[in-house]
Amino acid sequence: MPQNVTFFLPFEAGSNPDAARAGAHHLDWIRAHGLVRGEQALRRYREWLLTDLAGYAYPEARGADLDLVTDAVCIGFPLDDQFDGPRGSHPEHVARLSTELAAIPYREPGTPPALDTPLTRAYTDVWRRSAEGMSAQWRTRAAATYTRFFRAYVEEAHNRRSGALLDEKTYITLRREAVGTGPCFDLIERAGHFELPEDLYWSPGVQTLLRGATDVIFLCNDAHSVEREEAQGDPHNLVLITQRTRGCSRADALERVGALVRNTVRGFQDTAHTLLQRYAGTPERELLARHIAGLRHWMIGNQRWGTVSARYATENIGVEVIPDDIGSAGADRSGAISGPTAGSTSSAARP
Repeated sequence: MPQNVTFFLPFEAGSNPDAARAGAHHLDWIRAHGLVRGEQALRRYREWLLTDLAGYAYPEARGADLDLVTDAVCIGFPLDDQFDGPRGSHPEHVARLSTELAAIPYREPGTPPALDTPLTRAYTDVWRRSAEGMSAQWRTRAAATYTRFFRAYVEEAHNRRSGALLDEKTYITLRREAVGTGPCFDLIERAGHFELPEDLYWSPGVQTLLRGATDVIFLCNDAHSVEREEAQGDPHNLVLITQRTRGCSRADALERVGALVRNTVRGFQDTAHTLLQRYAGTPERELLARHIAGLRHWMIGNQRWGTVSARYATENIGVEVIPDDIGSAGADRSGAISGPTAGSTSSAARP
């Protein structure tokens, strides 16, 4: 069973001693926002072990910082479920919700969502807490990350509707945004109360690290979730694409994914070593080391979670847990979706 597949990741696994408390807080938070309704749905949601994933990924976060990253990581899965199956084959519906979500960081602080749904209210709350204490540069960068993430859902919806047969290269480019690691990686800085200087963040070396960590995470996820995507008829899975394009068996496709993981991890480690040597003796080195540690915690924590979460278990395929925000959303407050526009004043960029 693909969920039992593991790849060798030479990183030290982290755990957070405050995770149980943050997990209880998160369950209260999702109930308050109406993201999971009813005791049976809540039980299934618990079995996904999402709060464990947040604890693995941010082992040093405490208190309100851990509450924030737990809520932020976990609501990515209710969001993803809005676009599973038939719901994700209607680009106009996906675009409506995605555009609203992308607009949240660009509005005045305290502005309620124009499209009023449990998810938009939850993301508004997460963004408000994420932006607290962060610089204008970080807010602008994180807002753009959100936009790319939400836009990728629309592209996936067009692929589902058209029956697109993706090749490996096209899929990987799309998956790097749709997997949602970008916002999670931005929270490494927010939870740790530090920021990489902009020139360092956008340097080729750091971008290589970010891309490598993203690839390891989505490759592991695709291996663990292949039966889920196959049952739902979703084309967005590298194992399925490799089987189709190369005419190979499931086992051979998984082996190819494993080889990609090994090569990517090797490149990540080499790049990290080179960067830490390059910045030795500088103030940037400590910031860089903390960021690299955060990426490593994410990679190993994601695999640890993916092998045990009931989300990918065969018996849970097709089980509804999350209410449908796409189909049930009411009209927005203005009669139209408002989003970031060129030249607009952005709350993301406000110090």
